[in-house]
Amino acid sequence: MAAERKGSRQWKRSDRLLDALELDQLISYLINKENSDGVILLGHSTGCQDIVHYMRTNFACSKAVSGVILQAPVSDREYRATLPETAEMIDLAAKMLSEGRGMDLMPREANPDAPITAYRYHSLCAYMGDDDMFSSDLSEDQLRQRLGHMSTTQCLVIFSMGDEYVPEYVDKEALVDRLCRALGGAEKVEIEWGNHALSNRVQEAVRAIVDFVKREGPKGWDDPWS
Repeated sequence: MAAERKGSRQWKRSDRLLDALELDQLISYLINKENSDGVILLGHSTGCQDIVHYMRTNFACSKAVSGVILQAPVSDREYRATLPETAEMIDLAAKMLSEGRGMDLMPREANPDAPITAYRYHSLCAYMGDDDMFSSDLSEDQLRQRLGHMSTTQCLVIFSMGDEYVPEYVDKEALVDRLCRALGGAEKVEIEWGNHALSNRVQEAVRAIVDFVKREGPKGWDDPWS
C-alpha cells in the first residue's frame, strides 16, 4: 500500500503541473523573446481550470500576469453526471488511482473525443476532484478554497447564459455571482443566449475581452531576474 500511495503522489504531481509548466514556459518566451511587459491569460472551458491551477503555483512568470479572463468556467462534473456512463467510469478511475495507474488512459467510452488519463478524468468528474472548482453545489467555503488565491489578480468571468454544458437545474445567474465572490470580486459579463463556445455571440464576447484588456493590460512588472 505504501508503494501505491507513493506512486499516486508521483502521477498527481506530473499530470497536474504539466499544463502549468507549459503556461510558464510560454509566458517566459513572451517576456524574454518578445519583450512583453506582461500578459493577460484567457482560458476557455477546461482552460479556466488550467489558469486557476497555474496562478496557485506562484511560478516566477506568474507575476507577469496582469489579468485573467475565464470564459465558460463550467462544471465538468455536473455536465458529466448527466451522461449514463459517468458513474461507472468514475469508479474505474478511482480504482486505477488506488493502484498507482493514474497516468494510464481510460477506456475510449470515458471520453470519445480525446484520450484522457485516469487522474484527469477523476479530477474533472469526481466530487471535489482537483478540477472540480465551478460546480453549483460547492459551498462558499469550498469555492473560496479553490478560487480564493485569484483575488490578487484582476479577473473577468464571461459566462454564456445558454451554455449547453450547464444542466438546466443550475441557476446560472446565482452561480456566476458566487464564482465572482469566491474569486475575490471578479467582474462578470453574462452573455444572453450565448452557447458554450460563444460562436453565436462572437461580437459580444470580443467586445468584453477588448474592453477588459484595454483597462487591465500589461503595464510593466517587477522582473525577478533583474
